[in-house]
Amino acid sequence: MPLPERKTANLRHARISQAGMRYFLTLCTQNRDPVLTAPVEAMRISGAFAILQSAGDIDLHAATIMPDHLHLLFTLGTGLTLGQTMAKLKNLARDFGRVPWRWLEDGFEHRLRPHELTEDYSFYIFMNPYRARLLPIQENWPWWRCPQPSRFRFTEYFLSDGTPPAAWLDTVDETAKKIVTGE
Repeated sequence: MPLPERKTANLRHARISQAGMRYFLTLCTQNRDPVLTAPVEAMRISGAFAILQSAGDIDLHAATIMPDHLHLLFTLGTGLTLGQTMAKLKNLARDFGRVPWRWLEDGFEHRLRPHELTEDYSFYIFMNPYRARLLPIQENWPWWRCPQPSRFRFTEYFLSDGTPPAAWLDTVDETAKKIVTGE
């Protein structure tokens, strides 16, 4: 029996790209190759975030680089469409094709509605490596980016070493459910 035909390209036809809107993106490597947290790759991706930010393409709220995917929360600037911004990020992160790994063609994108809180999405992004058990809760994830942590209330509750309280592991699943279901 043949595999069902993927129609992810159809998502681009319904994409709403509007300057000044907040977006949550997830971009994955092809075959979920765990290459993104190699130091040279993660530094290049962090540099791509900085280039997009300084060019005014995005106002980055928070991002996390995971081994096989990344999450970004940002406000779209006025110069590029959402699709152009995603393409620029992917090209910069892959050093314009000079690295052996590839991105999946599409990613997950969600335009936040006015009632949705950036706080919830940022918390989900921050907790993602802890939720995935990539490190103990007592350690800092080196690939979380948040240019203005004071934007988010949850950062006020970090322990003195910048790590999250252990009890947050119990609440992150509720936040994830809220984000996924829109409740």
